[in-house]
Amino acid sequence: MDSIQTDVTLQHLSEEDQKFLLGLVENGGPEHDEYKEFTAIVNNLEDPELDYFRNVIGESLNENTLIGHGFVKPYGYPGDFSIIHNIYKYYVNPDEKYRNWDRFFQAQAGAQAVRNRKDYFLKRCSEIDQKEKGEQHVLILGSGPATDVNEYLHSNPDSRLRFDLVDFDQHAIDFAMQQNEPFKDAINYYKINVLRFKPYQWYDLIWSAGLFDYFKDKHFVYMVNKYYKYLAEGGEFIIGNFSNSNPTRRLMEVLSDWYLVHRSKYDLIRMALEAEAKEEQVEVEMEELGVNLFLRIKAA
Repeated sequence: MDSIQTDVTLQHLSEEDQKFLLGLVENGGPEHDEYKEFTAIVNNLEDPELDYFRNVIGESLNENTLIGHGFVKPYGYPGDFSIIHNIYKYYVNPDEKYRNWDRFFQAQAGAQAVRNRKDYFLKRCSEIDQKEKGEQHVLILGSGPATDVNEYLHSNPDSRLRFDLVDFDQHAIDFAMQQNEPFKDAINYYKINVLRFKPYQWYDLIWSAGLFDYFKDKHFVYMVNKYYKYLAEGGEFIIGNFSNSNPTRRLMEVLSDWYLVHRSKYDLIRMALEAEAKEEQVEVEMEELGVNLFLRIKAA
């Protein structure tokens, strides 16, 4: 234990807890019956204890685990296209040194809510596709890996939807283009910050899955005000945002240094109204766990 001692005095991490954590590292992460104990340790950590805790499990905080990918941030930001793709695909590292960490990560409510968020998007796309219209247009802000688009077009090869994808990360654009090569005629890509992108047409759906989780309120309001004016008749602007009741919040922050701006239903409605949407245009839904909220703003 001497190799992990620091000057920090931990209020909650006993010698027994430290041994438990080191055992997890040796076993490639917690087994299912250890999830509760591990989560309790994480949830009771104080901020000054984080460096010590991360030092204890440091052998697991690398790009071989999903928690480590978030912590290392190989593309410079949390929630990058790679980790979102792996959540969607329920990826687990087959290496026994790491696989239990990935199983733990994928079992958490936050990861499941991200997959539910994808399913919510697919359902909205299907609803639009069923309308008796010609080509219809979808704008995605912060498109990431575009794995959701890929899944939709694979399942609906005759879809009339056309997608405009906006992302600031060239790596994300490259990844999305490669996996969506069979559907290149249905997708346009724009490498630009969403704050500066200028739409050139009307959209039946403007969708943002997780980008607004990183915006301060003033930027959130600015973005709503800017984009909902580009909705076609009958169109919707739908924004995903993690709820402030997210039970995975502390795990994300401690294990992956992944901080989001969590919001309530009433926060989302308030900001939509501040952005000059009318009350009758606005509603908030959620996926089945209630972890991801969806602000829906109908065209004026």
